[in-house]
Formats: sequence, C-alpha cells, structure tokens
Amino acid sequence: MLCFSSHLKPNTSINTTLVNIRHSYYDLDSTDFDSINKYLSGLVEKCIFDLSCSGCIIVSEDHKVEATTLGRIASYYYLNHKTVKMFQEELNEKSGIKELLNILSKAQEYAELPVRHNEDQLNSDLAKQVPLEVNSHTFDSSHTKTHLLLQAHFSGITLPSSDYYTDTKSVLDQAIRILQAMLDTCADQGWVVTSLYVINLLQMVIQGHWCNKNTLLTLPHVMPYHLNCFRISKKGGHHEVLDSLPELIAVTDGKFEFLLDMLKGEMTHGHIEQVYQVLTKLPQLEVNLKVKNSNSEGSGQIESIPVLISKSDSSHLSRKWIKVFTDQEYTLQVKLTRINKSGKSDSKAYSPKFPKVKDEGWFLVIGDIENRELIALKRVTCQSNQSHPQVAFFTPELSGRVIYTLYLMSDSYLGIDQQFDICLDVIPSPPLAESKIN
Repeated sequence: MLCFSSHLKPNTSINTTLVNIRHSYYDLDSTDFDSINKYLSGLVEKCIFDLSCSGCIIVSEDHKVEATTLGRIASYYYLNHKTVKMFQEELNEKSGIKELLNILSKAQEYAELPVRHNEDQLNSDLAKQVPLEVNSHTFDSSHTKTHLLLQAHFSGITLPSSDYYTDTKSVLDQAIRILQAMLDTCADQGWVVTSLYVINLLQMVIQGHWCNKNTLLTLPHVMPYHLNCFRISKKGGHHEVLDSLPELIAVTDGKFEFLLDMLKGEMTHGHIEQVYQVLTKLPQLEVNLKVKNSNSEGSGQIESIPVLISKSDSSHLSRKWIKVFTDQEYTLQVKLTRINKSGKSDSKAYSPKFPKVKDEGWFLVIGDIENRELIALKRVTCQSNQSHPQVAFFTPELSGRVIYTLYLMSDSYLGIDQQFDICLDVIPSPPLAESKIN
C-alpha cells in the first residue's frame, strides 16, 4: 500500500510519481517539448534502422522510405520484422519439411511461448518421443518447445500437462499466418519445390498428421492396424491394398456397403458410419482448364481430367501441345466443379485436431519442374458448386516445347492434391503481336 506524507496533497504526489515513472520507463531527462521530440525522433530512427536491416524497407538517398516485398508480407500477416528477416536468411530452394519445420519454430512470434518451472525436463522427455531431433542444450527455449509441440501434434502424442495443450493451441493458431507468409516469400523467390513443401506443412498443421504417413489415417477412428482392411479383390484371388483417400473414394463410390464390407469386425457400425460421412464429404473436384492469350483471340483447350485419378497423373492422356507465342502473358482459366457438393456446411474442412473451424481452400500453383521454377500462384476458395479462378502467367522468352505443371493443392487436407501437365509449343511472336506488346 502506498502512503502519502500528510503535508502533500494526494493528487500532487500521484502526479509526481507518474512523472518519475515516465522518466524511468522512457528514459527521458524531462517531459518538456524538446526532450519528448528528441526521444520520438530517436525512436523513429531506430525503427527505420531495424526495418531496413530486416529487409522490410528501403531508404533512398533523399530519405524516402519504400516498403519491400518482405515488408509488405510482414505487414499483411502481422508478423515481426525479425521473422521475415529469418525467412530471407534461412529459406532456400532446397528446403524440405524438416528444414521448414525448424524455420517455422524459429519465428519471433513464438519467442514469448512460456517455458515454466521444470518444463525443460518435460521438454527433454517429450524429445525422446518425437521423430525429429532437437538441440539437447535448448530445452528451456521457447522455440525448442514450439518445435516439440508441433511434432507431438503431428504424431498424436499425449502431452504431459494441460498447460501444454493450451500452448499447442497458441502455436497452431499462429502457425497458419506464419506459413502463409513463408509461402509468399518462397513464391516471390520463384521456388516451386519449396512452395509445395510449405503447403504440405500447412496441411500437416490442419490435420495433425505427418505428410509421409498413410493419408487414410486422417479418417476418424482409423488406426495403423486398420490399413490392411482397405483392399479390393482382384482376379485370381489377389487383393489390392488401397493406400490413399482418392482411391478409397473411387472404390466406395458413395456406397456405404463397400466400406462396411471392408471394416466390419474391425470397427463398430457407428464408427464405420462416421468414417463414411467424412469420406463422402471430402471435396471431389472435377477440373477443366483453358489457356487464353491475353493479347489476342487465340486460345487452346486442355481436356477435362476427373478428380479421382488415383495417382494424380494425366500421362495416360495423349498430350495436346498448345501453340503460344514467346514472352507473352497468357491466362489459365480454371473451372472447378465440386461433384459431391450437398450443403453449405461442406465448405468447412474436416479438421478435428485443429483448434479452430477452418474453411476449405485451395492453391493453384503453376511450376516449371525441369527448372524448379514457380511461374504463378493463386489462392482459391470454393463456396459453391463451381468456381472459375484465373491465373496469369508469362510464356518463356525462347521458342521450343515446354511443359508447365499445374498443382491443385488443398490448404486443409493431405492426400487429395492433383497435378496436370500444360504442354506448350512456344513459337516466335509475329511482328504484329510484338508491336502490340511493345
């Protein structure tokens, strides 16, 4: 309790105390105009210096400040400038899931994750249960704890206390915007392989599952010992085991009896019904593609490819080479038709391990795999039976045949992504077309 001298008025004493607090907290010599102005000027200069060092802004010789791509990414996703600086330093075109998980855990947003009394020992015990090693000398680090909580989330490991579940919820909630910013950073650099891995990591966060495990395990009540039950009979008494969600969707074909025959005796009837309900609500998209020249009337058609191709491979179709001009902007017109749409609730993703309700979304990624180059990226939402997104891209500067690959990547599910070849026969631009561009 504060005690005031009897000869001082309370208001005077409080004002004096507040002034002293301001002096000590802000390190001010006084509260006159010049001191405050000097302090604020120094604060602005320090902020500009820090943002410049992080690559978020550029200061010209005439003292004009301009935001960089990294700065806009940090601003859009409300990220600390140190996080995007770390992206710039550690992301590269060869980053895989292991490296990306480590980078995600290093984000400045996790610096304040609490490591309570004796939790360094709990982190040490948890590290023995997860598949990826962490630095054994940093069990008292917030970033190491973040890494362990993410691994435990993917592995379905029971956490040591209720506090750890609360911390995991905080980690997952922030992971979405950090990963989206990471994806934009990779896309800006033109790294197609790394971008696809970032999307895989985003899927892992939503589903709470490692991407290298059987995706059938994301279905409710399905355990590893159930996987051998998902099989179909072949001629000669042989059986083919199904190992992906699209294969199982295609085989059951909306018929509960097929799934019941596979799982009866292994699950209760109620659990099988829950598996069926989730299976039939997973998005099944039919895809139609069209390439259109943005500068002329010419266009090319690509044959419609159904969603339920088990290996997401269009190689069984005869390739159609589309004639395009060199170094021109084209538009890929995509028609997405959800063939199993039944209600508004279907737009919500099945994500029981994620702490928030998640809307289904998609990424359209155009890449040149031979050169490991990302050509274009666009986010898509499908709130109705059909969606008609368009993605602009430029053709190569040199003539010749090139194959671009379109990846239709879910932002919520593992194992239902698709890819299609876009075969371009690039020919020199005619003089008229060139003059239009110039």
